[in-house]
Amino acid sequence: MAEKTYNVPYRSKLTEKIEPGQTLIIRGNTNEDAKRFNINLHKDSPDFSGSDVPLHVSVRFDEGKLVFNAFNKSAWGKELRQKLTIKKGEPFDIRIRAHDSKFTVYINRREVKAFTHRVPLAHVTHLSIDGDVSLNHVQWGGKYYPVPYESGVATDAFLPGKTLVLYGTPEKKAKRWNLNLLKKNGDIALHFNPRFDEKCVIRNSLISGEWGNEEREGKNPFEKGVGFDLEIKNDQFAFQVYVNGEHFCSYAHRVGPTEIAGLQIQGDLELTGIQIVDSAPSPAAAPAEGQ
Repeated sequence: MAEKTYNVPYRSKLTEKIEPGQTLIIRGNTNEDAKRFNINLHKDSPDFSGSDVPLHVSVRFDEGKLVFNAFNKSAWGKELRQKLTIKKGEPFDIRIRAHDSKFTVYINRREVKAFTHRVPLAHVTHLSIDGDVSLNHVQWGGKYYPVPYESGVATDAFLPGKTLVLYGTPEKKAKRWNLNLLKKNGDIALHFNPRFDEKCVIRNSLISGEWGNEEREGKNPFEKGVGFDLEIKNDQFAFQVYVNGEHFCSYAHRVGPTEIAGLQIQGDLELTGIQIVDSAPSPAAAPAEGQ
């Protein structure tokens, strides 16, 4: 994905109130001599001037620990500590998803902690990140999505030069799920169908009630219970598909690339974000702010 560089210490004020279902995505790198870095969700100001800190996540290489806490009523609460799964000198992906009663924290797309709210979610107004870290992606977005999910796509929303970005997690006992890109008449321009029970990903089209030839080359890059970023780039002659930033397949258009009018998502997965963004000139598109 195309990325940019953020200053550290990083400070920001949320432009809108956090809603349950939204996810904070932070990507970056650490160097070989890193000791620790911290991610904090604040109330009223992005510092430790006495205001509440609803969530403090501390990545401590010097202790080999991941530490969770909250600052409430002028005092730190009880630390929750566990083994650190990030390695120094390697890129990382940390996600914090907000819920009514808790934050769920993911490292490299795997859930590591459910942190019960000690301060109401509505009090979160600011974000800070500091320490021995470089940042290349910081994003809030998403919501709760029903599955099956179906939505129309505006006429000019997913033309060549645009990328559909889907964030999700297959269920722990998932057998299969699918994404369909639809024409106005109900034809399926792209049926994208990861099948855990068959260890493959089916690609096909349904035109005038008839399925075409299946394409199923390549291994299934999705894992049960592990989050993914799926990007489908609409090029002039084909859909280019990326999973977690890696090119997975090309699917030559069987209908016109300007005819996409709808989206369906079905099966054994949890959706956390859906976006349509401008395609980046690099091999994959950079997600913008979530819907």
